[in-house]
This record gives sequence, C-alpha cells and structure tokens, in this order.
Amino acid sequence: MFAGECKKQKVLFAIADVCALAFAFAIALAIHDPDGAILSNLENADPQTLAECSVIAALLWVLVFRAFDLFSMRNGSRKEVIAIVKACSVAAGLMLLTEFAVKIEISRVAIVTFYAVSIVTELGVRGLMRRLIQQFYSSPRISIPLVIIGFNPTAHLLCDSIREELTQYEFVGFLDSEALGHDYHGYPVLGRPEQLPALFRVHPCLEAAIAIPDAPLADQARMVEICEESRLRWWVVPWVYRSAPTGLRVDTVGLIPLVGRRGSNIEGLNYLVKRSFDVVCAAIILIVAMPIIALAALAILISDGRPIFFRQQRIGAQGRRFEMLKLRTMKTAAADSVHRQYVQNWISNGRNGDANGNGGNIFKLANDSRVTGVGRILRKFSLDELPQLFNVVRGDMSLIGPRPALPYEVEQYQDWHRRRLEGLPGITGLWQVSGRNHVSFDEMVKLDVKYLEDWSLTTDIGILFRTIPVLLRGEGL
Repeated sequence: MFAGECKKQKVLFAIADVCALAFAFAIALAIHDPDGAILSNLENADPQTLAECSVIAALLWVLVFRAFDLFSMRNGSRKEVIAIVKACSVAAGLMLLTEFAVKIEISRVAIVTFYAVSIVTELGVRGLMRRLIQQFYSSPRISIPLVIIGFNPTAHLLCDSIREELTQYEFVGFLDSEALGHDYHGYPVLGRPEQLPALFRVHPCLEAAIAIPDAPLADQARMVEICEESRLRWWVVPWVYRSAPTGLRVDTVGLIPLVGRRGSNIEGLNYLVKRSFDVVCAAIILIVAMPIIALAALAILISDGRPIFFRQQRIGAQGRRFEMLKLRTMKTAAADSVHRQYVQNWISNGRNGDANGNGGNIFKLANDSRVTGVGRILRKFSLDELPQLFNVVRGDMSLIGPRPALPYEVEQYQDWHRRRLEGLPGITGLWQVSGRNHVSFDEMVKLDVKYLEDWSLTTDIGILFRTIPVLLRGEGL
C-alpha cells in the first residue's frame, strides 16, 4: 500500500543522516580546531586513504543506525531519540577504533566533541526531514484521501498503522453498515459501503482499503465490485490474515499473486553469510576467552570438583537434537524437576514467574538452591555460556538466534511456537538485548520469529554490540 514510499523514505533518512554527520564534523573542527591544525593534517594525508576512511566512517554510522532500527523509526518519538543516542555512542566508539587502526591523526577530544554534536545534528536534521516530507505529502496534488471499509479490530489496526507512518494518505473515515454513528480516535463511520460512489464524488482521488477479513468471500467480492464500479483504487486485507499471527508475505509468479506465511530470512546465500560471520567471530572470541574459560574451570574444580562441563540435550533448527556445552553451575546431583515445573507454568500461564514467586529472567530461577557459589558468579556475567562457542563452530548453534529449547519445553509448544525452531538457536538474541528479558513466553516467541523473518547481517552486528553492556552490567543472558 505504501511500502514503496517507506523504502524511499529510508534512503532519504540515510542520506540525511550522512549529511548530519558531515555537518557535526565541521562544527567539531570549528570548536576544537580554530587554528586549522587538524584540518591541515587531514589535507596532508594521502587523498585515497582519506577518501576511503570517509566512506568507511559514513557506512559505519549508517550500518549502526540500521542495526538500531532507526530507519524504521521516523516519527520523532522518545524511542527514536533514545535509539539515536545509543547508536551515536556505539558508532563513535567504532570510529575511535577505526581511526586508531588506519593511523590518521585526529584529536580524541575532537572525536568526543563530534560525538556530542552528532546527536544534536541528527535530531535536528531528522526533524527537518520529517517536516519536509509531511509538507510534501500534505500538498493537494500529492495527498490521497483514504477510506477503510469495515469497522473492526483489523480496520482499527490498519488505521493506527497508517497514522503512525509518514504517508501520502489522508484518512477520512470508515464505511460500515453495522457501526453507523460510531467513531475511532475521532474518525467517524461515514455511512454504508454502498455510499462509496457518493464519497468518491466528494474526493476524486479517493482510495479504499477493504478490511473485513472475517466476512464471507461473497461480501468481500461485492466490496471490490463497488470499488471497481466507482473506478477507484482499492486494497484488501486477505482472509488468511487471521491464520498467520506473525504476518504474511506477498509474492508473484508471473502474473499470479501468492500470499503465504512469512518464513525465516536465513536461507540460501543469507545462510552462507550468517554462517561465515558466526565461524569467524566465534573463533576470535574463543581465542580471547580461553584464559577466562580456563580460570572458571579451575574455580569449579577447586570449589566443587568434577565434572567441569555440563552437557545437555537441546532442540536445534528444524527440531534436530544436539548436545549443548556449558560450564557447570549446579550441584552434581541436582534434579531438573524444579525447572520442569517452572517452564510448564511459564508456557501454560503466559507469564514469567519463577518457582519462588520472585520474578526472574527467562530460563533462570531466582534463589535456586541447586546453584553453587561459583556458579552464581558465572551465571551473573553469563561466563557459563562461553563453551557454547564450540557449538557455534561445530554448526549446532549461532552467535545470534532464539535460545535453544529444551525437549520437555517443546512438548508443550503450540503449533505457531515451533516457528522459533526455523533457525539455528543462538547464545544471545533479540529479546535478551531489548530490555525485555522479563516477558511472557508468547512475547519471547514473537521476538524470536521477528528476528528470523527480518534477519540481516547488520541486525546480528547490532545485537552483538548491544549484548556487551548487558554482560558488563551482570544482567546475564
């Protein structure tokens, strides 16, 4: 309906972001380099190296912004402001590392100044871009009046979605025979669907969205006929919308449209890219983490004896079983009955409450008497998870993905819950870094499915960087 416009807006915002960064850099030089010393150093640098670094810096910021989902946030909300601050912080840190690697002499104070100014310029330029787009869409030649046929939860959700986006659509109201006199957020029911031709005469460029997916097909076909008779453009919410709780995918084969359930985006070449990223990163992290694993293993051995590692059957991609490796954090004779009961309550009740009634993180019970003293420390900073890097190298797991499910957990899944098994399980994932590790089981599954459907390499990079502060704060995964 307006997906094409949203894609173009993302490109415009990416260009605006780069311009904002260039403006911020110029301001930072004016503040910190009034004599032009830094500028002189840049001018004396190798032009090719300088050009390459400029392109890399711009791409770096754009990729980080995309990882923080900023190109989908274009409404100026508080969430967008927070995401800009976080993204600028991460990008500035990466920029310091890049500057050190290529050995271009730029003052650290200048970069810090640039970082602070970049937040202000980003907010200002994005606000200006938003205002310009809204002004453009409000033009009588561009604006398109829209009416929704239907007055039901689906129609209301569609109305909300249109109002939240920057679009050329000017929503005028609803048409529904059974809801005359009602309104939704101030938008009234204008009449019956049969009055569409009269409404079209008032708004010559009118378009209609048919949002009655639960109505008989004959009624939906009749609405399409009314639109065709009035020669206005129409859109329809298909009846299968109700059958796909996590969304639909529309495709075409020749001239034939196909509507199906959205699936994992980690397939084909995307799988190759993700797998290569996993192997390279896991190998590097393993090399760095080996001393930590050795020290943790020694602590376990001294405090509680053998075994050092804990091996457990988990359910991986497409339901395949594998043996997951962790550092042991529980007593050797610990039974899993408490955790079984916890998982059963969590899934069946749709809430995250631990066995002690204290709340707690997903899959981790608070005040669990089975955990050893050393184990509590390892769990606090998720050091017990480090051996799973071997599972990643072996191909059983990924760095990023849904948490690996337990066999007795999968036995209680509803059919749609199994969609989280369409990709390799991960050491960390979307819900762990979203500030949402106190969620219901259904909410966690929706986040996992969203990750699989919308996967991109920049998403993985963003989640990986956002995992670091979670670990440093001792929040666990």
